[in-house]
Amino acid sequence: MKGEIGAEERLFRKSDKPSEDLSCSWHYKKSPSYNDFASADAAGKWCIFVSCAEVDEKWRKIRGAIENDQLMCAKVSTALRIMSRDGHVICVYTRDWADIRDLMRAREVLRSLGFVEELGYKRDIDTQSGKYGLGEWHLRAEPAVAT
Repeated sequence: MKGEIGAEERLFRKSDKPSEDLSCSWHYKKSPSYNDFASADAAGKWCIFVSCAEVDEKWRKIRGAIENDQLMCAKVSTALRIMSRDGHVICVYTRDWADIRDLMRAREVLRSLGFVEELGYKRDIDTQSGKYGLGEWHLRAEPAVAT
């Protein structure tokens, strides 16, 4: 029947929405002015954990900030990656985890986009060495305080 989606096509479905994409584990976005970025020992990321219901809207906000050169680059887990998990993660990268000013600048951009909850910042060297759980966060940024 024309218009019907076969099982294989459904299984490997590609979508611009992370919540629906089963063709890959991650969606990536890089700012035009940071096109030379590659994860290295000095890099790190703010980790934002979001529900399946919220991921597409939250990712749209992050992508917009990247397109406007407010953030360097980011990735988001897709439906394929979360098959055995409860939700998605969005990783917003900075070039150098030792540059606290840049980390906090990126955190303020995230706060301005509505990400006001407490966030953890993780160094790529810690991810690569398998550091998870207790003590995995290089930095914790407290939630925004309502005034």
